[in-house]
Parts: sequence; structure tokens; C-alpha cells
Amino acid sequence: MGSRLRKDKLSEDEVRERLAVVDAYEASGLSGEAFAQTRGINDLDLRGWASHAPRWRARLAGQAYTATGRAATAFVKVQPGEVTTALGCARITCESRARRVQVDWPVSAAAECAQWLRAWLR
Repeated sequence: MGSRLRKDKLSEDEVRERLAVVDAYEASGLSGEAFAQTRGINDLDLRGWASHAPRWRARLAGQAYTATGRAATAFVKVQPGEVTTALGCARITCESRARRVQVDWPVSAAAECAQWLRAWLR
């Protein structure tokens, strides 16, 4: 079960075995590395199985899997505006889904601007 070789298709039994391991891992409360060591499997395999679990569960249920979360909304249209040299500000306009914001931020505080943008885009 700990083989690192890529397989294009896993049998239903292999999927069920891996889902059982993922369920046990999630219920254990242990870190991935600690749990993998107790089971004698590679922690990278466990991490991969956990990330594939929603897709596998949908496949077993005969449903189509639709990815959700950050990957689906990763693209954010950002249009930096003109730098207003007289005021020493940068105008930044961001759009994400239904949200839109326009900010005039002092160029001297670029690090704080980057921090604010990261928090806003979450």
C-alpha cells in the first residue's frame, strides 16, 4: 500500500483501503508524519491520499467531483493604478468575486500594503 509508483487508476478496493487510512489519520489527532510512522507508510503518501480523498469519495458514490476552495478562486484580477508622485501614493484596485476595493497607499509603506493585500485576498 505504500508504493510510490504512479497508477492511473486505483481499484475500488485500493481506494477504500486508502480512505480507511485517511479516516483513521483524521480521527487520530496526530500529525501526518507521526501517524504515518505508526502505520509504516510514507508521510508524503498519506498527504497525497488525504488531498485525493474528496475526489475518491465522490467517485465511490458515483458523483462528479467539483473542486472547491482556493484553487477555484486563485485568480484575482489586480490592476495597479498610477503612482501619484505628488502625493507619494500608489493606487491599487482589486476585484475578487463580488468584492472590489480601491486603495491609495503611501509608497513609503509598501511592506504594510503587501500585508494588507494578503489579508484582504483570503
